[in-house]
Amino acid sequence: MKHRKSYAVLSVLCVFFAAVFVFLCVWWFALTHPEFDGAASYGVRIPGLSDGISPQGLCTLPENDGGYDFAMSGYIEGEPSRVYLIHNDKTISNKNNGYADYAVLTEGGQTIESHFGGIACSEKYAYIASEEDVIVVSLEKLFDLPYARGAEVEIEGKFQTGFSENATCCVYDGMLVVAEFYHADKYPTDPSHHLEYNGETRHTLAYAYPLDADSVYGIADMVPSFVLSMPDEVQGMEMTDDHFYLSASYGLPDSRLMVTENVFKATTDKTFSVGGSNVPLLFVGNPQKTLAMPCMSEEICLKNGTLYVLFESQSVKYRFVVRTRVSHLMELPPDALMA
Repeated sequence: MKHRKSYAVLSVLCVFFAAVFVFLCVWWFALTHPEFDGAASYGVRIPGLSDGISPQGLCTLPENDGGYDFAMSGYIEGEPSRVYLIHNDKTISNKNNGYADYAVLTEGGQTIESHFGGIACSEKYAYIASEEDVIVVSLEKLFDLPYARGAEVEIEGKFQTGFSENATCCVYDGMLVVAEFYHADKYPTDPSHHLEYNGETRHTLAYAYPLDADSVYGIADMVPSFVLSMPDEVQGMEMTDDHFYLSASYGLPDSRLMVTENVFKATTDKTFSVGGSNVPLLFVGNPQKTLAMPCMSEEICLKNGTLYVLFESQSVKYRFVVRTRVSHLMELPPDALMA
């Protein structure tokens, strides 16, 4: 009788471990994003991965003498965070520095080690979403350090949106748009940000600030021109006159690239109170198209109609627990973005 029980327990364990093995094999090897894999191509390699960078932010740069195309922000555990300037050319070599240089930002002469999230650039400034703050740094200072590895650049200052976790930002149509990040377990948002849309509760807002190069930090008014109700888990956003492109991810599940209508074209009679001011409230619409992508997509940006997607999956922090490790910027052509 005792042997029968032992045999039964052993059989159950064998079936259980076999089921787990099959699940892991399917999860590890299955192609769950064939449309993305079929359309995307490899761009330049993500810089800093061998140094331990966790890539977070990506944006296009205005024309500059160094010929840099992109700015990328990221953090390294226990070390100063970095802003990279990237050449979009895999063959370029400037003084043996390859295609990217980076700066370490300082405040009062002290290097900044806070989490660097998204990055966006106007003609004059770079804006970095960093936890409770948005850090502002002069592009002139960054561009004045060609072929630099670890040069220190003093920031112009920083401001707070009121979000507990500024995650991503972009510049569109004379506005700096800054969005918070929400995840129920680790990144809650203020309950007042939880708004109903089409029968579902959203938990995320974005503020759109008017830009003015001659104002402090390049922002005309610290009261936003618009408040946007956003889908949850957005890590990156880019905007055109017709569409919003949203990169959403958290952890190991597949990321999503969502294409929606440009909500700034909509009219609204709804408002949201920001610092005592009633600001027009717009709801980003449900996706017209959703493209499954490998896990851990971060910020995205457009250059000459091509969408560039940054991933965190090849960082030292995560590379041994993900099935698809992306070490390059991934390029999506315009036809892949059509809704």
